[in-house]
Amino acid sequence: MTRRERPRRSKAWVAALLALVLCVPLLSKESEAAVPKLEQIRVALFLSNGKNYNVTVPTVTLSSSKGMDLGIRAANGVTRAWTTAAPGAPVRVSLDGYKVQLLETPDAQAAKLLLQALANSQDKPYAFRTAKLGKTLYQVYAGVYATQEEANAAKQRIAANSAAAALMKGSPSVVTGPLHLIAGSYPTEQTAAEQAEALKLKGLDAWVVVLEAGEQPAYQVWIGEAADAGQLNALRAQAAQLAPGITLLPVDAATSYLLKREDVTASAAGAAAVSHYTFNPGTQKVWIASKEGGTAIAEKSGRQYRGGFELSQSNGRLAVINELPLEDYLVSVVGGEMSPSWPAEALKAQAVSARTFALSLGMKYGTAHASDTSADQVYYGIEKEAPSIAAAVTATAGEVLTVNGSIIAPFFFANAGGMTGDPEEVWGQPIAYLRPTTSPDEGAQKGKPQWFQVALPNGTVGYIREDFATDSGQRNKAGLPIVTVKGAGVNIRKLPYVDDVKNGSIGTVNQGEKLVSLGKVAESNDYAWMRGPYTADALLKQMNTALTKPVQGKLETLEVSKRGPSGRAVELKANGQPIAMPKSDQLRGALFDAPSTRFEIEETGRYTVWGAGGLTRSLPETKGTLYAVGADGATKPVSSTAIVVGQGGNVRAITKEPQFLLTGNGSGHGLGMSQWGARGLAEQGQDYKRILQTYYTGITITKE
Repeated sequence: MTRRERPRRSKAWVAALLALVLCVPLLSKESEAAVPKLEQIRVALFLSNGKNYNVTVPTVTLSSSKGMDLGIRAANGVTRAWTTAAPGAPVRVSLDGYKVQLLETPDAQAAKLLLQALANSQDKPYAFRTAKLGKTLYQVYAGVYATQEEANAAKQRIAANSAAAALMKGSPSVVTGPLHLIAGSYPTEQTAAEQAEALKLKGLDAWVVVLEAGEQPAYQVWIGEAADAGQLNALRAQAAQLAPGITLLPVDAATSYLLKREDVTASAAGAAAVSHYTFNPGTQKVWIASKEGGTAIAEKSGRQYRGGFELSQSNGRLAVINELPLEDYLVSVVGGEMSPSWPAEALKAQAVSARTFALSLGMKYGTAHASDTSADQVYYGIEKEAPSIAAAVTATAGEVLTVNGSIIAPFFFANAGGMTGDPEEVWGQPIAYLRPTTSPDEGAQKGKPQWFQVALPNGTVGYIREDFATDSGQRNKAGLPIVTVKGAGVNIRKLPYVDDVKNGSIGTVNQGEKLVSLGKVAESNDYAWMRGPYTADALLKQMNTALTKPVQGKLETLEVSKRGPSGRAVELKANGQPIAMPKSDQLRGALFDAPSTRFEIEETGRYTVWGAGGLTRSLPETKGTLYAVGADGATKPVSSTAIVVGQGGNVRAITKEPQFLLTGNGSGHGLGMSQWGARGLAEQGQDYKRILQTYYTGITITKE
């Protein structure tokens, strides 16, 4: 050992010892071969692979403020542009497959009405504008379908739609397909378009087609859209009659092409016509990329994405894959998972977890590494990017989590409710690097408003936010406080949070009205929440849609019968009989998508009444009418809802019929890193390495 080597070794030993003392994992390059490297990630925006993913659309609409190039991705991965879209101009693309032509009419209004009649059906309609014999025509289609048989089934289904059938009267629907005839090749798109117009004047359907010759764009005119050989022969005979002397050639089934039509689907809503390209549903891959900046996808709520788009056919459906640099993808993912205002160390922890998770997927979907949904990691494109998040991704560039040199699948979720889960209690299988741990998740309820639980004069019990009510200082005859309403048309909600879909108004109150207060609770949040109350019939119906062995008879009782190490429910009992799922986390789906399985179940129709002489009466087992003596001394039968004061002065709303209220903690499956917990640890001063070590046992941060 030389003198120069000695201090170098000493420094390395001190660094390793310091990391051990601080329990901080070292950045490592150990076993790099076990860590996959990925420069570009492929994200499925739309895909049906016949196995583990099925999110599709028949047509996708793209646009970019800087314009787009459209072309082909060759078998060797090289992309070549064939044509362009002007800045801001949308372009629609679909498979050149089987369709049902529902209507061909010169009446634009008739086409619009048919589009509207089928807009909410499974057979999504669209319309093209063309000209034949010098007249403008509108062609309404449904599709695209993978096979002629599927198109025929759609044709019959649409015919059974009385509203659509009435609008199609006198125009019989026809199944069309991807078989065409070549009517000539031309040096420019303009000359091809002129020939297509000449054939339309003779009464033929004709279109300009862009394809390739010697790796350069070329142009042809194709006619017809036959579904089978019989239709193709009929087309040939029709063309010979209408255009004598025309030379027609068959289209090679392996040809890659873009067939251009004029799409007026959106024109029904006042938008301009757009170019619509169909392509070979065989092995062709279309490549579309913005000339600069992002590309918007209308079918993804207009979100913009970086990178390019590969369009192809998968399982008979249109596949749309967004391909972009992994690090650009991560900026969007982290932005979708955490707020850019959160501490930098929490964002870094999420960046490392998200990068590792993406790499752990491999080519999960056959043609894509990941989807854009929470089935993998939420990905919303450019709209979720922010400078603070980009900085966190850059600061951790190339860093991933490994155990014994192998990359892990670092699961993460919103909020642990104070304690992360055990893999065996959540998913029924051990995962060595995931262990239950305490988690500082309370930040999710910080700053949330309080809500009064109140009783309306008609007996309805609900919640009003504290900024719409004030304590009057008065009490009713039972000693319960009275609050005064502030504002007009204030909503009373079933539970203490705002969601007009799942927790709509159950009544309204106005300025000065007096309401009996049953107490105050924090607004439901990711840390502490309430759901329900659900009627027995509604909850039973929901449970039986999720359970492999449905609950028989009426739902009388429901309770948590077993819990795992972290307190999460792993088994329920309905009417005294155990019910379980293959994975206990699936119990959430049986309970109207409960935020987590760390919950309690309160049966609002179950209670015990203590009477004179120590006698008790338990409801609902005891039959007969229950009477209550009110604060005014009057005796009344308990009807739907009553307010009772129990031992210790506790106030509770009870119901005559069984209802079930869920109160719980946490949001998500509970395994791995709690995002709110990561924020809490960062606010306590921990760096991202310590945060990751808290939630993933025995990990090493490996640098690519």
